Amino acid sequence: MFNNYLINGNKMDLIQLKNKDIKEIRESLLKKQGGVCAICKKIPKRPVLDHEHTKRIKGTGLCRGVLCSNCNVMIAKIENNCMRYGITQEDLPIFLINFAAYKEADQTNYIHPSEKPKEPKMSKRNYNKLKKQYKLNARKKKFPEFPKSGKLIAPLRKLFEEFDISPYN
Repeated sequence: MFNNYLINGNKMDLIQLKNKDIKEIRESLLKKQGGVCAICKKIPKRPVLDHEHTKRIKGTGLCRGVLCSNCNVMIAKIENNCMRYGITQEDLPIFLINFAAYKEADQTNYIHPSEKPKEPKMSKRNYNKLKKQYKLNARKKKFPEFPKSGKLIAPLRKLFEEFDISPYN
């Protein structure tokens, strides 16, 4: 049934693997790949025999190589999601090449509003240290409560500066 199958215009004899063959083929292909994942080039902790699925993406079912399990999962997510977002399997390699070039290109000097630097939370430990110093100096004014938000409020900022204590860890 699989004999004389055309792949990339070349006639090939295909071999239907059985589950018992996977380990041997995986080890053989991994050795041909220099013992590293075909994508990330790291030594895989859990090597996987990767193949093109026939059901979801109308693939060939042919094995492509050996990947680490993380890269295998990433490939599955990319292939499955590209269909969802209107990228065909034929267009996927060009999309990924363009994506890589885009990621490596220079960035603008604009910072997105969602990435506005957030003021760090005040340390409860340092607040208590400040409170202790405040009481040691026999101050009469009521000491400000620790804010629920953890943000440094102006009265506390002044006291931290006055007692030379950092409000943060």
